[in-house]
Amino acid sequence: MSYKHILVAVDLSESSQTVIDKAISLATGTNCKLSFVFVDVDRVVLARKEEQTLQQELQTLADQSDYPVEETLVVIGDLHIKLSTIVKKMDVDLVVCGHHHKFMSRLFSSIPKLANAVEADLLVVYLD
Repeated sequence: MSYKHILVAVDLSESSQTVIDKAISLATGTNCKLSFVFVDVDRVVLARKEEQTLQQELQTLADQSDYPVEETLVVIGDLHIKLSTIVKKMDVDLVVCGHHHKFMSRLFSSIPKLANAVEADLLVVYLD
């Protein structure tokens, strides 16, 4: 099965590259669109300077990719709500995100909410 538009959700940490690499491996050779998103779940409002810094970090990841990135987005809010909205607006058919297997992640994982909210396939990449 080939996808038409893959949305890669990253947290801008070093492990983001692992998630990006997995998405690129799925997109390569299929003429698939690829977009990146960072959802800031810790803030209610982003100052213009902060938003520009985050957008620049996300664009750097896109520029370093071996695959053309259609769009980079920085948004704030609940992860599952924001990604669900983006999936519908951008006609995304696969969301790729990472999951850290740490104690707190097991208690407060956003993956179940994401799986129930997003109307697209969801690939969760294991991260150390």
